[in-house]
Amino acid sequence: MTIQGDNDLVNSLKKPNKVSTKQRILENAIHLFASKGFTETSIRELSAACGIKEASIYNYFSSKNAILEYILDEYALQISYFDLDRLSILKENPTVDGIEACLKLTFPEDKVIYYMEELFVILQEQHRNPLVREFMCEKFIVRSEIAFEAIINILVELKVLRSDTDADFWKKLHSSLLYTFSSRLLLGIGDSEPGYSGIGMTELIRRKCEIMLEVCGVKQ
Repeated sequence: MTIQGDNDLVNSLKKPNKVSTKQRILENAIHLFASKGFTETSIRELSAACGIKEASIYNYFSSKNAILEYILDEYALQISYFDLDRLSILKENPTVDGIEACLKLTFPEDKVIYYMEELFVILQEQHRNPLVREFMCEKFIVRSEIAFEAIINILVELKVLRSDTDADFWKKLHSSLLYTFSSRLLLGIGDSEPGYSGIGMTELIRRKCEIMLEVCGVKQ
């Protein structure tokens, strides 16, 4: 799975343009994969959602797996744009809201839903697809932990968190919550399933940050 040489992908992320047939296929695929599951979605369903013939999809992607690979490459490229210097926003708002804003900085404002659906697909498929598991281990989790450690360091510098705060523990917990959420998807435990917490991934992360600030926060 190579990102560096894909100039078309790089250019498509850098500048907005009219929605092409390829992008329409991707957007519908992401939505279907997120709502139904990758395995459960057929090319016939995808072509119907796009309003094109099945054969037209193969003009852009050789298989359904090729669509998933493209989604992983696109997401990996997008999170690689995460610039740790931009975490300075946290200095203006060292709260849970500020942390959440930092974690979403990598997504263009007008495409947050698009990339959140991609993330949903990735979390859902990591238990079933070796390609997605490899992506999670080599790119997503590593990048996510780097970002979260940087957030903790800034909060320590601002004396919002104590200097003895264990960054390694909290960033590992952050990764564990993502894994737990993906396990819920695999087991079919929805956000509103009776007998479970009934909260989504974003709320899960927010609550973890609230606990971190409460447990490790500097007493005013």
